Amino acid sequence: MADRSPLREAAVQALDEASGAVIVGDPGVGKTTLVREMTTGLERAATEQTVVWLRTPAKLIATPWGILEPLIGAEHGPEPGVDEVGRLIERCRRALRDLPGRPLLVIDDLHLVDAVTAVVVAEIAQTQAAQILATCRRQPGPPAAVGTLLRQNLLHQVDVAGLTYDEVEAVLTTALQGPVALETIWKTWEVTGGNPLYLRELVRSLRDAGAMVEVDGAWVWNDRGVVGRRLTDLIQAELATLSPAERDVADLLALAGPTAIELLAGAIEDAALTAMTDRGLVVLEADQHDGVLRARLVHPVHVDVIRATVPPRRRRILYERLQNESADVTHPAALFSTVDWALSCGVTPPVEDLIAAARAAAKLADARLVRRLTEAALAHLEPADPRALDLRMTRAQSDRFAGNFRAAREDLDVVAAHLPAGVEGEQLRWRHARLVANLQQYGADDVDAALTTIEHVELTTPPLWQARQVDRLVRLAWAGDYRRGLGELERFAERKDHPQALRASMLGSLIAGLGQAGRLEESLRLADDALRSWQTDSERYPWLLWEVLGTRFLAALWIGDPEGAMNPPHIDDPMAKVDDAVVQVGHGRYHAARGEWSLATAQFRGALSRFAVRDPSGFGPTASANLSYSLAALGDREGATRARRDYETAQSGASRVVYGDSQMRVAAASVALGEDDAAQRCADLDAWSSHQGLWLWAMHARHLRCVVEAASNRPTRMQVDHLTHAARRVEGPLGPLVVAHAQALAEGDAVLAGRLAGRLAERGVWIPECRVTHLTSRQREIALLVRAGLSNREIAERLTLSVRTVDTHVGNIFERLGVGTRSDLASVLGGFRARPRHRLTVSGSVGLVEPVAVGLRSTY
Repeated sequence: MADRSPLREAAVQALDEASGAVIVGDPGVGKTTLVREMTTGLERAATEQTVVWLRTPAKLIATPWGILEPLIGAEHGPEPGVDEVGRLIERCRRALRDLPGRPLLVIDDLHLVDAVTAVVVAEIAQTQAAQILATCRRQPGPPAAVGTLLRQNLLHQVDVAGLTYDEVEAVLTTALQGPVALETIWKTWEVTGGNPLYLRELVRSLRDAGAMVEVDGAWVWNDRGVVGRRLTDLIQAELATLSPAERDVADLLALAGPTAIELLAGAIEDAALTAMTDRGLVVLEADQHDGVLRARLVHPVHVDVIRATVPPRRRRILYERLQNESADVTHPAALFSTVDWALSCGVTPPVEDLIAAARAAAKLADARLVRRLTEAALAHLEPADPRALDLRMTRAQSDRFAGNFRAAREDLDVVAAHLPAGVEGEQLRWRHARLVANLQQYGADDVDAALTTIEHVELTTPPLWQARQVDRLVRLAWAGDYRRGLGELERFAERKDHPQALRASMLGSLIAGLGQAGRLEESLRLADDALRSWQTDSERYPWLLWEVLGTRFLAALWIGDPEGAMNPPHIDDPMAKVDDAVVQVGHGRYHAARGEWSLATAQFRGALSRFAVRDPSGFGPTASANLSYSLAALGDREGATRARRDYETAQSGASRVVYGDSQMRVAAASVALGEDDAAQRCADLDAWSSHQGLWLWAMHARHLRCVVEAASNRPTRMQVDHLTHAARRVEGPLGPLVVAHAQALAEGDAVLAGRLAGRLAERGVWIPECRVTHLTSRQREIALLVRAGLSNREIAERLTLSVRTVDTHVGNIFERLGVGTRSDLASVLGGFRARPRHRLTVSGSVGLVEPVAVGLRSTY
């Protein structure tokens, strides 16, 4: 579950420094749970404090000072006057004095107590007759008497907010006992607002409804339209406490979406809106684009439940009430909410609103709503109407992203029959050709057909000629064919007369190509310069920014800088789009580079579960290759083999923009598994990489071949020379390190090879062992970090374990492998027998290898 120890520490500190603490937060954020944990801890610690719970059930708070029964008994007099309040305070004091130890009064839902009780509680705190520990909702807040003590700092306030994204991830992973897809974590956090109560009920509801399922070893919320019965009942119970006027506010905002304040004026009562804002159910915020102040419901789950449960007649009445005030259709969410609301009422909105709403839904990747809105609009348009053609292409793209290739083809076939000729129809023809080519390349794995489609579309204006040239080069890159495309991409990028957006569209491909060609420093400079001067409109081109960020991330990993990969020049663009599954692969890559193999495996499984539902860009096989690599590092032979087979059988439609990266990881896994064809895999990767001019992968393939040879014999001079030739073409620190490691293998120097393997691990490069070591997955993970030179304390911090646990694991590892020192362990993990040392001369490589080897010998 989520670690809320900082909140407990803050509350304990408040008790130490003041007369008590008031835990303040919205409903369901865990205030009572926090207090229970604190009081349980006090009882277990056998402290001198005596805990007295003053509870606030309806039958007690209906009677003045009723919650004081645990102190003064159940007999009450009439409504107290001034003298009676004083006597009541004295009765409480006497009762507290009679308790053993220091009394601690615990009050749940302080905001519900009556004014008299609040005065008594405040007096008890002020005179230090007892300490106070209370929970209180943020709205309406504490009673006046207690509020005064908070302002005077006699009581301390501890604020409890909803769970953070990371805390939600931890809760989901624990509750579901397995990895969770990144998109599912994000949606769950967004819908619940981090509210622990909503989170618990949502997960239970989704599992009961079959909407939260395990796919490829990770959990996925596979139907966003399902909220579930349990959570629906909970939300409806909360909404039942609203006044009729407040419920009007909730229902209108749920159905209409974010709505400008001035448009609500005649549809709701001002007092009701103020009350809903005070209760934390509605927020007023200015839009970052048009500056208009709008009201919206705070919790998306309230929106989902209300929209699903408002009866048809009330839905229609509210629609007509808001339409009389002119609905707000300038905000995208409000636009398609209002249009969808109208359709559910049997009202046909203006066709232009339907078209705009369909486009807005497409931007939010809601394929189901896109289809519904498009159908409604097409019913009012002629097939050849340019607006109808545009709508069908919008729906085709939405369907492709959702994995519905057949429906996308059907729409594009209809469009093809009505495309206009001449200059007037160029933009439509160009868009249609690109969509068809996308289906051919990413749906049918036929890049040649895609290139033919792009080449044959009739275009007559120079800007579209340039767009076609860039499109061709980007398609070649995504097909992994850098031999034909990289040089042209460079030449195109050097020209300054092309539109900025057109240059931005090819940057990701160029950064990836340069990096894989070994020009890593140049690749990173290009990426960082682009990000520092980024001006491309992400509303029109929503994916371009993340292409640059993603390829820059990989280039930093490839050059051996995992921490630098996570720290690009700062870019904050809320309109930029990102594929959460691809981001989760990136998280896995970062953890793998740090040797956190268990975390990496969980991230790759989470990404694959999402790719199994929807993979528009073809990165699913990339995740499989990385999963195989991580499982091999953990010693899971069966899992690594299965993931590799998944990779090999899913090549149709796969993106090959980083094909060499995936192949290298599969080859490394094969080496670790001791497979007979491991050497051939390395040779095949070497041949392909050399042909494409991708020297980064040629270097890694040749290095892995040396590792394979070291398991039974030793690398030859020719093999090390061959590796050196490739390494010279790769910028950055890895080239000298892999050559030095191969040279140590060739010399039979197990100690130096082990130390160099540790240096490479620091740079995010895992050297697979070629013999089986009988360690658990956790032991292997720790052993590899030992080889990387980390101390037990550093390993504990990285893997979030106690130092004692790591000490125990290291001792067991030494015993299983029959070693006595960390140096011996590094040698054993090299996977080869030590031989008499002799100096290997590598022709033409002294300047490359010798300084590294000598430097390491003197260091160690």
